[in-house]
Amino acid sequence: MLESPLLERRIRYYPLRLFRLPFRIQPVSCPMLGKPHFLLPLACIYAGTAVADAQNHFPQTIPTSDIDVFIRDVAVIPDSSSNTPPRMSVLMADPAGRVFLNDQRGPLYLLTREADGTFLPNEFLDLRDYPALQLRTATGEQGFQGFAFHPDFHVENAPGYGRLYTIFSSSNTTPSPDFNPGGSTSFHTVLLEWRTGNPSATAFIPVAGEAPFREVLRFKQPFDNHNAGLVAFNPAAEPEDNDYGNLYIALGDGGSGGDPQGNGQDPSNPYGAILRIDPLGSNAANGKYGRVIENALASDNNPATLAEIFCYGLRNPQRFGWDTETGNLYIADIGQNAVEEINLGQNGGNFGWSHREGSFPFASSTTVGLIDPVAEYDHTNPVADMPTTIGNRAVTLGEVARGSSIQALNGMLLLGDFPSGLIFLLNVDTDPLNGGQAGLMELLPLNTQGQRMHLLDSINAARSARGLGNMSRADLRFSVNTPGEIFILNKHDGILRQLAAPPSIQISSQSDQIRLEFTGILQQSQTLDPGSFEIIVPQPPSPWLFTPANNLFFRTAVE
Repeated sequence: MLESPLLERRIRYYPLRLFRLPFRIQPVSCPMLGKPHFLLPLACIYAGTAVADAQNHFPQTIPTSDIDVFIRDVAVIPDSSSNTPPRMSVLMADPAGRVFLNDQRGPLYLLTREADGTFLPNEFLDLRDYPALQLRTATGEQGFQGFAFHPDFHVENAPGYGRLYTIFSSSNTTPSPDFNPGGSTSFHTVLLEWRTGNPSATAFIPVAGEAPFREVLRFKQPFDNHNAGLVAFNPAAEPEDNDYGNLYIALGDGGSGGDPQGNGQDPSNPYGAILRIDPLGSNAANGKYGRVIENALASDNNPATLAEIFCYGLRNPQRFGWDTETGNLYIADIGQNAVEEINLGQNGGNFGWSHREGSFPFASSTTVGLIDPVAEYDHTNPVADMPTTIGNRAVTLGEVARGSSIQALNGMLLLGDFPSGLIFLLNVDTDPLNGGQAGLMELLPLNTQGQRMHLLDSINAARSARGLGNMSRADLRFSVNTPGEIFILNKHDGILRQLAAPPSIQISSQSDQIRLEFTGILQQSQTLDPGSFEIIVPQPPSPWLFTPANNLFFRTAVE
C-alpha cells in the first residue's frame, strides 16, 4: 500500500453515477511558430504576419465511447527536485516483465509491483550521475526522451545480454555528429548503449572493468523542437524473425515551423523519419551500429537514400506502437496548423510532410507517392467538451490493446491528444483505416467514485492536494510494451495511473475446488459486514482455483 495522501484509498462499487464536465472552448493556433514544444500564451505575435485560424476540416466532433473503464492511481513517482513533479515520458517493461519509467530530467525508475497492484519506484539509473553527458532539460521536448531494453537483455551468452539503450538531449556539441542537416546548432540528440553484467539487479551495475555506456549515434539539432522521441524494439518479432533485435528510433524534422530545411521530403537524411538499425552491428558509416538490409531504402541501389530510414515524410513522430497480433506499426505524427495524423507504418513509405499535413495540402498539392493517414483529427473542435482553454494540439499513442483484462478495449489502438489529455480509441479490427476522424471515439474514464472525468481534471485535483496551482495542459503519454496492461503518464502531478476494467466476479465449482473469475481488486471476509472485507495479499490470478478452508465472502472493487 502506498503511504501518500495522493493515493488515499477510496473503495467504491460499480455501477455508480456518471457525469460530464460542460466545458467548451475555441482553440487558437500559431502557424508561424509551428507546433510549440512549450506552453504558448493564447495570443501569438510574429513580426508583420497575421495569425491564421485553425481550419475546421472535420466539423463533426468525435463522439464519446460508452465503454466503461476505470482509471486508478498506482504509483507516486519522486519529484525531479523540491516540489517539482517528474516529467514522466516513457513506461515500458523489460523482457522479464519488470516495469520501468523515466523522468525526462534524468532518472530511470524500476517500479516494483506490490501485492495490492500498486508500485513502488526505485531509482535504477540517473543520467544526471554522468556529468560528461551534459543532459539538457531546458524545454518541453528535450531531456531524457526514451529508453529500450534489448530483447535478449536477460538471455545469458546472447549478444544483447545486459544491453539497454537511452536517447537524450545533450548540451555537449563538441563531438562531430553522425548526421548534420546544416543550419545553426541548438544541441545534440545522442543514443547510448548501456551494458550491465547483472540484468536482474534493482539498480544499474556496469560490467566490471568496462565503461558504463558507449555512444551509438549522434544527431545535430538545428532548432529546439522536433527532435527525438521513442526508441523501441518490435515486441511482435520472435528470435527467428528478421526484425528481431532491430531498434526503431523516432526523429522529428529538425524543428521550427513549416520544415524550413526541407528535411521531411529528403530521404538522404534521417530527420522527419522512423529509423530502424541493428544496434549490435557495425557496418554503418561510424562503425557503431548496423544497417538493416530489410529497410527498403537500404536495398534500393540508390546512393541518394539513407539506409537507416524505415519510413519518412513525418513532421514530429514522437510516439509509435505495434499491434502484436498483426505486427502492424502505428505512428502518431504531430501536425502544425490544422491536423493531427495516425499512420500505418510501411517500409520505405513516404507520409507526405511537408507537402501536406495529414491528408490536406500544406506546402504542395502533390499526392503522388504519398501514403494517406489511417485516421486524423483537426484542431478546431475535436470533442464537444474540452477540458482546457489552450489551443495546442499534438497527437500521441500507445499500442493496440491485446490480451488486456479490459475486454472491451481488445483491438483498440490507444491514442490521444498530448497537451489536452484527451484519450481516443480507434478499433483497428473494424475500422476501414481510410483516414478522417470518423472512426475515432473519445474515452472518458471513470474515477474511483464512478464519475466520468478528463485526465486533466484528475491531474489538477492531485496538484491541489499538494498545494500546487492548476495546469492548462496534461502532457499525456501511454505505456508501451506492457502486455495486458495500460498505464497513463503525465508531466505535472507525479501520479502514475492505470486503466482497469469495471469490477466483476463470477464463482463456480470445478471438481472439489472453487473457480473464481474476477476483474478489479479481489477482497474477502468471513462475514458480510462491509467493514470486514480485506484485500487478498498477494492478489491471485483470474481465474483462481482454490479449496476454501472456511466460509468466505468475496467482492471486487476499484481502488
